[in-house]
Amino acid sequence: MWFFVKLASGSNPLLSQVIFISTQFVTQILVGIYLLARSGASLEASEVLGYSILGGVAAAFATIFVFLALENAPITKVMPIVNMNIVIGVFLGVFLLKEVLTLKVSIGIILAIISLYLLTSG
Repeated sequence: MWFFVKLASGSNPLLSQVIFISTQFVTQILVGIYLLARSGASLEASEVLGYSILGGVAAAFATIFVFLALENAPITKVMPIVNMNIVIGVFLGVFLLKEVLTLKVSIGIILAIISLYLLTSG
């Protein structure tokens, strides 16, 4: 996906950002409505709604920052850093949700950090 964003950002980066974010937003709304209707879930749980809105705002800002990074740096440098969100998710799960950090996951995190260094240090 980000490869196409990088391709489109060459001629008019602002226009490509607006089109991409708008298309993503409309698609997520339509798919979300469909999935909610299909599951029969209600939006009465304010905690779920609050976390969902907070997550959506964070994702919107993250998308904007990725666009800015892709405008100013090669995709081979930006995408490895962006994809470190896996490591951040593991740490948040361990520290906030009290999930267990296994040896296998720890090794995976170490390898991910080493790969980030190898991919971006050249």
